[in-house]
Amino acid sequence: MKINSKRLCSQILIVTFFIVSIFAIYYQVINFEFNGYDDPQYVINNPMVEKGITLDSMRWAFTSIGYASNWHPLTWLSHMLDVEFFNMNPGMHHLTNVFLHIANSLLLFFIFFRMTGEKWKCAVVAALFAIHPLHVESVAWIAERKDVLSTFFFMLTIWSYTWYVEQHGALKYLLVITLYILGLMAKPMLVTLPFILLLLDFWPIQRIEFDNSETGVFPQNIRSILTDIHWDRVSSLLWEKIPLFVLAGMSCIITFLAQKSGGALGSSDIYPIGSRIANASTAYIGYLLKMFWPINLSVFYTYPGTFSSLLVVGSSLLLVLITLFTFRFTRQFPYLLVGWLWYLGTLVPVIGIVQVGSQSMADRYTYISLIGIFIMLTWGVTSLVKRWQIEKYILIFFFVVIIPVLMWRTWVQVGYWKDSITLFSHALNVQKDNYLAHSNLSGALYNNNDIQGAIYHAQAALDLMPNYIFARYTLGLGLTKQRNFQEAINQFRKILQIDPNFNDTHFRLGYALYELGIVDEAVLEFKKALQLDPRNTQANDYIQIALAKQRGINNVIASINEMLKTDSQNYDLHYRLAEMYRNKGNKKDAIDHYKKALSIRPGSAEVLYALAIQYAESGDYENALSILQKMAQLYPTDPDVYYNIACIYSKQGRKDDATTSLNLAIDKGFKKWNIIKTDPDLENIRGTDYYRKLIISK
Repeated sequence: MKINSKRLCSQILIVTFFIVSIFAIYYQVINFEFNGYDDPQYVINNPMVEKGITLDSMRWAFTSIGYASNWHPLTWLSHMLDVEFFNMNPGMHHLTNVFLHIANSLLLFFIFFRMTGEKWKCAVVAALFAIHPLHVESVAWIAERKDVLSTFFFMLTIWSYTWYVEQHGALKYLLVITLYILGLMAKPMLVTLPFILLLLDFWPIQRIEFDNSETGVFPQNIRSILTDIHWDRVSSLLWEKIPLFVLAGMSCIITFLAQKSGGALGSSDIYPIGSRIANASTAYIGYLLKMFWPINLSVFYTYPGTFSSLLVVGSSLLLVLITLFTFRFTRQFPYLLVGWLWYLGTLVPVIGIVQVGSQSMADRYTYISLIGIFIMLTWGVTSLVKRWQIEKYILIFFFVVIIPVLMWRTWVQVGYWKDSITLFSHALNVQKDNYLAHSNLSGALYNNNDIQGAIYHAQAALDLMPNYIFARYTLGLGLTKQRNFQEAINQFRKILQIDPNFNDTHFRLGYALYELGIVDEAVLEFKKALQLDPRNTQANDYIQIALAKQRGINNVIASINEMLKTDSQNYDLHYRLAEMYRNKGNKKDAIDHYKKALSIRPGSAEVLYALAIQYAESGDYENALSILQKMAQLYPTDPDVYYNIACIYSKQGRKDDATTSLNLAIDKGFKKWNIIKTDPDLENIRGTDYYRKLIISK
């Protein structure tokens, strides 16, 4: 067999270009870290992945439906293999994604070259896929291994299908099914692959034909394409793919159960169907805009609170017009219809009709989908310029101008993924009111020992999303580090109201209670932590320490009670005993002895404060408010009194009274701005104009 040396050289040149260009862009990831968004759950804090390849971990990979809200055993196995070979070296984990991306780019080129014979057009499509900035998220994010891995099997499935089409046979079809199953076990987004194969049957494989031989631009109407196609042939091709559609259906069911089990499905109360449809139409157009103008790309795009009617209608109309256009010119330009339906169809699982997560869109969702648009552009532009015989110049312009510009933009975008602080700081530069970016930046700053910055961004996240417990957890950790244990306790308790089993919150709450001397409650929280995680040796250690301290407190209480038998009007003894009871968490006895101390020394500021706090912590806001108002009469210049009154009013939902009292506190000298920004007691007034203007001014 004679080898065409010119053809071989051009293919080697193309392959070399892909490998060199992708490495030039992505090799920087060798120095990147794991990031704090999903990477801990997928790799560094996943005890099964940390084991590497073992019988136990492999069994878990196939049976862990719902962990990380997914079922993708092949993805888990790939992470385990990385650990087996590279331990916890993040750079090598990153490089695995890069190698898979190179393989996907080469497969895309060779598969379409095999189907079309159009070497340079296929090279352009594959080049756009290889270096486009929108694909950075799928490649530079370790937790998105499922994207590049599933696409690898997506490509192999198409390759095996073309082989099956050329030489029908049961074994070849079995190979198609096997590769498809592997792809679904890497990421269920591949449920649309049978639909893609049907599109490829139409073009470029051309297993679907028209009834008549009419040529030229299809002149009549859209309905004609439906009447002119050989529907018998379409039916047989659909029947041929029934096993694949069945597998896709099974994957959909498993994925739904996994997402529901993991709590990733968006509630219809939070995301009404009207909002989902509006978001879907604008997202379809949004991805196209980002493809043409790939700037301000972010790891997370928040879901809009409201949608512009003009934007939704305009986006929907544009989608309809493009669809009509592609149908209108199907006979002359079949690749337009195939490319457009490829784009629309592969985005269906993630476009938001079934809302998964809280993002409005995500760059990673375009990894496979944009191939359809790249096909439309490449073949479409070539057809337009063919009559002018300037294809060669367009090709030169593409590789000399467009490719270098895209490579530069992609290289810059990759750089944002080097660590969590860089990644989420960039996300905030793109979108200031991004609660998830604030929350993740808060966690990254906390890990970097920037406690003040962590508290600031955690509170900023909570201002935007008050029930976002990840931000509240980091806020609690930061307050604990600052030894502001009472406020930390408030944060941890709010978390447990939302999710009683969240992370190690019971242990964190127990520790803060212990540090404040509230030992009885601390022991209870440590025990709850131990029930949720029997391996938590730290909780067990603190139980023993707290019990020892508890015995000491009980001895002190017994001793003070003995002294009070002979000295019942001793202010100091009653006050100390009240403090002991408070430390034990015995609010009733604490309040009784604070009252007795107050009857001995009326107007005592320390007792009045302590009594007000006990009432407030017991939920008795009226008595707490009554005592604080009495203090305002006794100590009219004390700014702390008015601040605490503001907190009580806020907790009661009396926003106007709360802002008035807070304003009085500030006028009288309350300048603790960090407390004002982070105090959960003021949560009810954070949405007021007064509060916003106050914070902006400081």
